Amino acid sequence: EYVIILSGDQICKQDYSDFLRFHKEKGAEFSVAVMEVPWEEASRFGLMVADENDKITEFQEKPKNPKSNLASMGIYIFSWPVLRDALVAMKDVQSCDFGKHIIPYCFENDKRLFAYEFNGYWKDVGTINSLWEANMEVLDPEHSGINLFDENWKIYSRNSGMTGHRIGDNATVENSMITDGCNIKGNVKHSILFAGVTVEDGAIVEDAVVMGNTVIKAGASVRHCIIAENAVIGE
Repeated sequence: EYVIILSGDQICKQDYSDFLRFHKEKGAEFSVAVMEVPWEEASRFGLMVADENDKITEFQEKPKNPKSNLASMGIYIFSWPVLRDALVAMKDVQSCDFGKHIIPYCFENDKRLFAYEFNGYWKDVGTINSLWEANMEVLDPEHSGINLFDENWKIYSRNSGMTGHRIGDNATVENSMITDGCNIKGNVKHSILFAGVTVEDGAIVEDAVVMGNTVIKAGASVRHCIIAENAVIGE
């Protein structure tokens, strides 16, 4: 009867049951979760202009001159007949996209479209800087609103199957998340290390996101950056 769709590069902590309740109460045929973003960033997003009843009156896809700062979170609820109709109508469109094709089709065909304003944690991670920021926010759950260790809202990650991480005698680790299989002999501060990362003796990793199976060699200094997986950073 209803289809919930998540699209795009995002991190979200949301109870979808409340969103579904909103969809039903409004008698909506399509609902999109939205969140206020800074006006200076609004042109990066698909934007919804809504009236006082949350009904969408206009849709703008990454406009140069935004009329709203209610950004689509890329989380949708469709009543199945409406989504089926849109998909059939768009079947010959190459690279069919929700923002560019499906939502405008629904709007143009006078479907009941509503904007559900979300107030929890959400982060678009479609840019390098926003991906870095999201990882840093994980290290500050009291202020960011995203807590990977919340017993009431558990977040499960993939098991690497590696051994536990090892911290060497001369290593220092401060306010960081170290994943399975890491071997730390250097200095790690305010960073996130994915599975299988090696930080050699004397290496410095600070304010960084280091992806899996990367080696930070002795004498290397890695600060305020994202390192891709399987990389080797030399002195």
